[in-house]
Amino acid sequence: MATQERPIGKESQINVVLLQDTRELSEVVVTALGIEKDKRTLGYATQELKGGEIAQKSEPNVINALQGKVSGVNITGASGLAGSSTNINIRGITSLTGSNQPLFVVDGIPISNDADRTNGGAAGTLYGAQTPNRAADIDPENVASISILKGPAAAALYGSRASSGAILITTKSGANVSKKLEINVSSGFNIQNVQGLPAFQNDYGQGDYGVNTTADGAGNIYTGSTNSWGPRFGTTPTAANGLLLADGTTLPYQAYPDNIRNFFQRGHLLTNGVQLAGNNGTSNFSLNVNNTDQKGITQSSTLKRTNIQLGGGTTLQNKVKIAGSVNFSQTEQLAPQTGNYASPFGTLGAVPRSFDLQGQPYQTATGGNLYFPGQDNPTWNLLNANTTSNVTRFINVASIGYDFFPWLNVTYRAGLDAYTDRRKQIAALGSVRNPSGLIFQDNVQYAEFTGDLLITAKKENIFLDKLNATLLAGQQINQRRRNQQYVSAASLSLPGFYNTSNAANFNGSGEFSSIRRLLGYYADLSLAYNNFLFLEGTARVDQSSTLPKNNNTFLYPSISAGFVFTDAFHIDSHLFSYGKVRASLARVGRDADPYVLDTYYSQAGQGNNVANVTFPFNGLVGFTPSTSLGGGDVLKPEFTSSREVGLNLGFFNNRFTIDATYFSTVSSNQILPVTLPATSGYTSFVTNAGRLENKGIELLGIITPVKSASGFIWDIAANYTRLRNMVKDIYPGVTSSSIPGDYFIGSVPSYVVGQPYGVVLGQKKATAPDGQYLIDGKTGLWVPELNSQVIANPNANWQGGITNTFSFKGFRFSFLVDAVVGGDVLSFTQAAYKYAGMLKETGQDRELPRVIPGVIQNADGTYRQNNIQVDAQSYWTGQGFQSELQVFDATHYTLREVSLGYTLPKGLLEHTPFGNVSVSLSGRNLFYYAPNANFFPEVNTQGAGNIRSLDLQGPPSVRSYGAYLRFTL
Repeated sequence: MATQERPIGKESQINVVLLQDTRELSEVVVTALGIEKDKRTLGYATQELKGGEIAQKSEPNVINALQGKVSGVNITGASGLAGSSTNINIRGITSLTGSNQPLFVVDGIPISNDADRTNGGAAGTLYGAQTPNRAADIDPENVASISILKGPAAAALYGSRASSGAILITTKSGANVSKKLEINVSSGFNIQNVQGLPAFQNDYGQGDYGVNTTADGAGNIYTGSTNSWGPRFGTTPTAANGLLLADGTTLPYQAYPDNIRNFFQRGHLLTNGVQLAGNNGTSNFSLNVNNTDQKGITQSSTLKRTNIQLGGGTTLQNKVKIAGSVNFSQTEQLAPQTGNYASPFGTLGAVPRSFDLQGQPYQTATGGNLYFPGQDNPTWNLLNANTTSNVTRFINVASIGYDFFPWLNVTYRAGLDAYTDRRKQIAALGSVRNPSGLIFQDNVQYAEFTGDLLITAKKENIFLDKLNATLLAGQQINQRRRNQQYVSAASLSLPGFYNTSNAANFNGSGEFSSIRRLLGYYADLSLAYNNFLFLEGTARVDQSSTLPKNNNTFLYPSISAGFVFTDAFHIDSHLFSYGKVRASLARVGRDADPYVLDTYYSQAGQGNNVANVTFPFNGLVGFTPSTSLGGGDVLKPEFTSSREVGLNLGFFNNRFTIDATYFSTVSSNQILPVTLPATSGYTSFVTNAGRLENKGIELLGIITPVKSASGFIWDIAANYTRLRNMVKDIYPGVTSSSIPGDYFIGSVPSYVVGQPYGVVLGQKKATAPDGQYLIDGKTGLWVPELNSQVIANPNANWQGGITNTFSFKGFRFSFLVDAVVGGDVLSFTQAAYKYAGMLKETGQDRELPRVIPGVIQNADGTYRQNNIQVDAQSYWTGQGFQSELQVFDATHYTLREVSLGYTLPKGLLEHTPFGNVSVSLSGRNLFYYAPNANFFPEVNTQGAGNIRSLDLQGPPSVRSYGAYLRFTL
C-alpha cells in the first residue's frame, strides 16, 4: 500500500484509509554472480522465468522450454529425436569463429553446455548422432528460477565467457517453503508424434522416365531404381513400362502412401519426481529425485535421465551462513545416425512410393542389410548403426559467509562441474559406409572448478541524505580440464558383438587433453538516490592462460543508470503508474581457445569421408605439422562493446507494462584463422582481425485486460525481437570464410563482408542481366550454376511470442503462440525428395511437358525467350541439390505450448493428508503454419553451434501432448 503522512494535531482519533500504491512493486531478480537485486535498480535488460513456467510443459530440455517466452533469445532444436541438441543465441552472433552460446550458471557457478559430436570411421559428413548439449542434464523440475542476462552490461562480472550473455539457473533449496517439512510428488506422461513431414505424391511409383526396369525383367525390385519416376499407378502393364515381366506375370505395383510416415513411431515421455523440502526460519533444505524416460519417434532413439538434487542453507549460532547444493545426473542416450545418404534419414530419400517399407524384410536370414545396392535399408540402419552415450555428472556448489558488521559481508563460494561421457558408435557388418563393421569408442572427461571471494559493503545515507551505496569486490579462479580418448576398430569377426576384442583391425586411436585457467578480479559499485535514481559501475580484470604472457591481462568496464521519473516528479496517476528510463555502456573481453599460440605436430592421416588411413598404421607412428600457424606472442583478446537504452512504462495501476530496449554491439579484434595460399604449405594462421555488428529492438509487454471480483483473471504476455547483424570486416584481402563445423560440399555456411553472419554460399542458377534464368539452347535446362554465391540467409526479420493465461478459481488455461518471420533454410532433404520424384508437387501434371521460364543467349550476345520443352523428371532433377531452388522461406507460426490445469479447493482436502492436489493437460508444438515451405522449417541438422538453417537429411520435429499430476503432503 502507499505510504501516507498526516499531521497530528489535537485530534484524539486519526482515521487513515489504506490506498493502493500505484508505483511498480518490488521485483527481486537474480543478476551476475548470483546477486539478488530489485529490478527497478537495474540499468540493463534482464528477464526472469519461474520454475512453474518451464516444468510440466511436455518438454524435458530446459533450454527448449524457454522457446517463445523471452525477447532477444533465439532457440532452435536440432530435431525431434530424444536428446538432440539445441542452439541458443542471445542478441545475435558476437564471435566469427568462437562459441556464441551463452554462459550457463547453476547456483552461481559456471557449468559446461558443450555439445560434443562423435563421428567415427568412414562415416561421412554429419553422420554422427545428434547428442545433447550438456544443459540437457538439468531437469526442469529442479529449477526454481531462470534469469536471462542479455547484454554485456548485465553479464560483465562473469568475465570473458559471458560475452554472449548468460543463463542463470537457481535450483530449489527449500527457501520458499513455509513449513518444517513438505513432500511434493509429480508424475507426467506424454505422447510424441512426428510432425513437419512434407506432402508426398501417391500417383507414381518406382522407375525412371515412366518405366520401371528390373534386371532381365524378372521383377526383383532391388535391381530397379530407387526413384519414383515410374509408371502411373493403374497403368496397363506392358513390357515397355516394365510392369509386364519376362515370364508373363505382372509386377506388384501399388502406392504405399504412409511408407515414410510409418517409418516413424509413436514416442512417449514419462516423468516422475519426489521433492522433500523444509524451512524452520534459520535453516532450509530441498531434496529432489526425478526420473525421465523418453522413447523417441524412431527405433534406437531413447533418453533416460535420473536427477538427484540436494540443496539448502542454514545460519549457525555464530551467525555464519552456509549454503550449498549437490546436483547429480545420470543421462543415457541411444541415438541413430543422422545426415548424408548413409544414415536412415538420408536413405528415406531412396524409398520409392511403391515400396512397402514396413512390409518388406529389412534384413537377410543372417541379419545382413537387405536393400538396393549401395544403400542401407533405413530400418536396418536404425537397428545396426547407432551411438550410445552414458553421462555421469556432478554439479556441486558450497558457500560460507559472515557479516562482520551490519554493513559488511564476506562470502566464499566454490563449485565443481564434472562429468564423464562414455560413448560407443557402432556399425554392423555389411553397412554401406563400414562394410567390415565399426566400433568407435569415445570417452570425454570434463571438470571445471570455480572459486569466488565476494566482499560486500552497504551503506545508507552516504555523503548525502537518501544516497545509498553498495560496493562489491571479488576475486575468481576458474580452471577447466578436458580430456578425450578414442579408439576406432573395424573388421569385426562376430556379428552383433560390439566389443573391441571382436575387431581385427584397429584403424585409429588418439587422445586430446587441455587445461586452461582464468584469474579474475572484479568490482561493482551501485548507487541509489531516493530510490528513483540509480547508477552502477563494474570493472573486471582477467588474466588468461590461453593468451601470450604480454597480452594475457585485460580490463573491461561497464556503466549503467536508471531513472524512475514517475517517482522523481511525483507522478501519481491511475492512468500512468510507472515510468523509468535506463541506459548502459559495456565492454567485454574474450580469450582464445587453448593451444592456438604455437604451431604443433598432430596425428597424421590421409583420406576423405569415403575412405581414410590414420596413423599408427601397420605398426608405424606418424605425425605431421599442423596446417594452421599459431598466433604467437602478438595475439590479443577479442572485445565486444555494447550500448543499450531502455524504457519501462506502467499503466492502469501496472496492469499494463511495457519494457522496450534498443541495443547495439560491436565485436572487434576477433581471434580467427585466416586462410593462406596453398603454396605457403599451410591452410591458415591465427590472428586478430574482423569486425561484427549487431543492432536490435526488444519489446516485452504484459497486460491484464480482465481482473474481476469473482476471481476471473486474463493475463497476456508478449515479446518481440528485431535484430540486424552485419559482418563489417575480416582481414585485408579476405572477403569471406567458412564457419567451422560440418556441412556438405557445395553449400558452405560463411561469414562474408557486407552480409549478415551465417549466409550460405552455394550454387546459384546463372541469370541474364535482367535477372531471368539462362537456359541451355540444346537441352532446355538451366546452364551450369555459378559457385560460391549467397543463396541463403539464416537470420530472421523478426520473432516474437504471445502467451494468454486465463485463471478462475482453481482452473488455469494458457497457450503460447510464437512466430519467426523471415530467414531462409537450405533443405538437402527436400532436394533429395524432389530429385527422387517423391514430393507431391513432382506428381502434379507429370505427363505434361514443361518450359522453364528464362532466356537463351544468341551467338550475337542477345537473348530470346526459352521455348524448349522438357519432361518432368529432367525439370525437377535439373534443379540440383544445393542451389537456390532448394532454399525455403523459414517463416513459421507455431502453437508452441498449451496447458490446462485444475487445483482442487483446499476445503476438499481438509480431512486428507494432502495439502495441494493439481492435475493438468499439456501440449507442445501442436500446430504450425509455414506459408512458404512444405515442411516444418524449424530444423537445423548441425544442432548447437554457429552453423544454422541447414537441413541436411536430418530427422524431423515432434508434436507432444500429455497429462500431469502433482500433489503435496
